[in-house]
Parts: sequence; structure tokens; C-alpha cells
Amino acid sequence: MIPIAFVIQEYTRRYIILPSFIIVRSTKVPLTKRIEKFIESDVFRKLTKAVKNSIKYEIFEALTTEDLTKTFQPLTEKFWLRLALPMFDINQKLFSLNAEKLSEFKKLEEDMAYEIVELLRHSGYKYSENLIFGLSTMVDYDIWLLEKISELKFEGFVKKLWERALEEILQLSGCLRYLFFAWASATSATLKLIERYKEENRDTLAQWCKTYAEEVEIYIDTLDTLLDDETHKIIEELGIVRKQG
Repeated sequence: MIPIAFVIQEYTRRYIILPSFIIVRSTKVPLTKRIEKFIESDVFRKLTKAVKNSIKYEIFEALTTEDLTKTFQPLTEKFWLRLALPMFDINQKLFSLNAEKLSEFKKLEEDMAYEIVELLRHSGYKYSENLIFGLSTMVDYDIWLLEKISELKFEGFVKKLWERALEEILQLSGCLRYLFFAWASATSATLKLIERYKEENRDTLAQWCKTYAEEVEIYIDTLDTLLDDETHKIIEELGIVRKQG
């Protein structure tokens, strides 16, 4: 949700002259206003400031560095450290949504993703489908996570992860961090949130975005298997995983 919300806000601010259907449908409440139903305005302002600074520093460096392979990992970590505090506040709120609010949030996230997909497809960028795939995967992960927490409750979800899938969730967390940063960087260049960048760097980031998205999908499928009680019992009896207790 976070990269989508920011891109919509920042792109609209810079390119309001584009046809309105590309930005926000006139029949809808502006998406950034709908976000405020879930995120307090002061928290969203802090997040927006953090993301703007990350574009100015970490994302700009990723798009202009002479050695992206060497700098990508440390830049990703700096990027996430910058976002950590406001995102913690947001997660606390989202993890407590009831079923009705969860459904409303899912619709909001899908609407935001649709707006970005339209922007990317109109950009003419040769690897735009990689970025759309990466975005779709992040949205799917958000919805999967919130639905699991709604189903199992936060404590039950964490307990199952700790007992059954600690290694997998740690690997998934790493892939998500890299996916998010690669997507945000390549998308910032594609939508001209950054004017100066190396085409080679943008193309590499867009291709990494697809690679990380594929890995995230695999880990989510694995976690679904490990978190399902009946399936886990079967693979436990087959000796594929260690029996609990």
C-alpha cells in the first residue's frame, strides 16, 4: 500500500495536467483521502516525508550508481531504516482491522494499484509489465498477510510462524524488502519522479523486480502450506518437516 499511496500523491502533484482518468476517477473520493480513513494524517505525513527523502537519497543513488550490484543491498537497508518508524505505526493500525474494515481496505488497495498500473502502461516503458507484476505481488502479499492475521489473530499467526516457518518467513521478509526497493526505484524513474538516472540501472532494477516478485510468490505458497493445519499434519507424518512438541 505504501509505495502506491505515495506514487499517486506525488505523481498527481507533479503531473496534474494529464487526463484525469489516468490519475483518479472523477467519480471516486480522491485515493489519498480514503487512505486517511485507515492512517492518521500525521502518520501519513511522516511516511510521505520519509519516502520523499528516500527518493532524494537511496533511490536516486540506486538509479545513478556506477556499481548497482554492490550498492543495492546497503541502499535497501538504508531505505527501510528510513521508513521503519512510520510503517510500524501503520502496521499496528492495519493489523487490528475488523472484517468490514479489512474488506474496505482491500478495495482501497486494489483501486490504488489500478491507478498505478494505468500510469505504468501509459509510460511506454519496455519493462513496465515487470513493474506491474511486482506491484501485483506486493498487493497480494499485503492482502494475504492481513487475511491471515484476521483469521489466526496476531498472536496465533506469530506462534505458527515461529513453530513451523521461521526460516521461510525470514527469507520472505528479505525478498520483500528487495522487491519493494527495486520497484520503488524503477517506478520513480519510469513515472519521472526522478529526472536524472541511468537507463541501465532502471532496466536492471525492473528485471530484479520481476525476479524478487517470483520468489515472493513461491514463499507465500510455501507458507500457506506450512500454516494450514491439515496439510502440515500430513507433511509432518511423512517426515518432510520436524514434528512439533
